[in-house]
Amino acid sequence: MTTDPQAVQDASNENPSGWSEVVYASVWLVFLLFPISNVLSAPVSDGLKALGLTGIGLFAVLYVISWIYEVPFPRRSELVNALFWCLVLSVPVALVVPAAGLTGTYVAPFFVAVCAFRLSMKGAIIAAAVIALITITPWLIVYSPREWFWPLVGISPAFMLLLVSRWVMERSMIREELQRELTLAQQRESVGRDVHDILGHSLTVVSMKVQLAKRLMATDPQRAAQELDDVLVLTRDSLTDVRSTVGKLREPELSVQLMQARAALRSAGITPHLPSTVPTIASPWRATFAWILREAVTNAVRHSAASSCWVTLTSTTLTITDDGAGLDCERRDAHAATSSVPGNGLRGMRERAERAGLKLTVTSPVEGKDRGTRIVVEPA
Repeated sequence: MTTDPQAVQDASNENPSGWSEVVYASVWLVFLLFPISNVLSAPVSDGLKALGLTGIGLFAVLYVISWIYEVPFPRRSELVNALFWCLVLSVPVALVVPAAGLTGTYVAPFFVAVCAFRLSMKGAIIAAAVIALITITPWLIVYSPREWFWPLVGISPAFMLLLVSRWVMERSMIREELQRELTLAQQRESVGRDVHDILGHSLTVVSMKVQLAKRLMATDPQRAAQELDDVLVLTRDSLTDVRSTVGKLREPELSVQLMQARAALRSAGITPHLPSTVPTIASPWRATFAWILREAVTNAVRHSAASSCWVTLTSTTLTITDDGAGLDCERRDAHAATSSVPGNGLRGMRERAERAGLKLTVTSPVEGKDRGTRIVVEPA
């Protein structure tokens, strides 16, 4: 299955957190100064030097593009996409070899970066080992052992640094996930205590008043009726307190919702393009964004038949875009569904947005296409 180029372009333009990754990756291009120096100092013709410098420049451009369009094939695995970019980056490296010789292999750490931060930790280690084998083997064959020192010193530390960075990133993600689970468990425990206290007190009073009303039915019916009225008021107040308490637990956290949305989309075979961080958002809007994100992703999973879904977050806006069948088809599917969730659908999302002082706009099909749905939540 092919990727819609316009959809990919939209995703790249709408993902500010993705651009931070591009900038971070681009900083390491400074290490291309080493192969540039080798090309300039190589005892070859000016034509080969120009070819080598062109290859390095093309390599730098393609490397940056590989971080903008990390997933050129959304329906394929992360490994396939990483291998694709490794093959693409190999083309300009071939232009460098005639001038720089085997020193062109000094770009190997960039290949490790492409794989390490897109695969699992196990996959990253295997990829690094394979790239190291491909890189160092020619040196071992062509040069004597006395000349192995510099390529090993020049490449090995970079490999280790990248793998350690990948490991630290994974540990950090696991730690954040554990912290979120701990916070949720503490919240549930607190809510459980509150509900116990509310119901324990209320049910005790209700029981006493019902027993009193039962005894008064024969002797003082008017007083018994008053006691039953008090029971009705008390039960209504208690129900309100319970709903308020449980509502604290049901209030979604935006960062957790992003993680759950990513898992839900992947489970449905939809490639997620979600921000890795959450910007600073005002508290009422943050909760509203979380609710709308959950409902929009649920609808996309159930009804859109999309292949990709993009989510963009700023301090004031939320944008959700998919390349699915479009709103008309989604409405028909939703109407035909055998079950529904209260609050889902465009009306529920609009109501939530309006209560928070926000405006929800739906575009379907997306501009410039004949399909897809885009939901934008922004200040009214």
